[in-house]
Amino acid sequence: MKEISMNHVIWLAIKNLKRLVEPGDFKRPSIDAIFSACEKELCALDASEREINLRLFALALYCHKIYSSDFLKSAAFARFSEALDYYHFRNTAKMLIRENNYALVVFWVVFRLSFVNTIPQDDYLPLEQELQDKSLELGMNLLY
Repeated sequence: MKEISMNHVIWLAIKNLKRLVEPGDFKRPSIDAIFSACEKELCALDASEREINLRLFALALYCHKIYSSDFLKSAAFARFSEALDYYHFRNTAKMLIRENNYALVVFWVVFRLSFVNTIPQDDYLPLEQELQDKSLELGMNLLY
């Protein structure tokens, strides 16, 4: 399914970003190179501009939380800086839940990897449960 392939592009990007912190890796990718590669791959999958932007926004949030010093120096930061807060993320996630959009699965994973200890549990737990339930529902729809 096309949506799974689009999400897979982001999983691979997250995996490649881990190389940013490996000492002695002279071929390590830059954040901008990873964003550019993701955008090209998503375009090759005929993803709409909206689907591309949703997934790159999730990737930007992950980079902002996990690799903030490198991310702040990137062009990707300039592109997404106005939207890099929890409330924008929450509103986007709730919109994806209403739409049954498969990009929600990427948002759930980014949320679990990035926000777990950075916001109060009263804000975190309800949204995490909502993201989890809807992501599992979407996943079951793919199987049947």
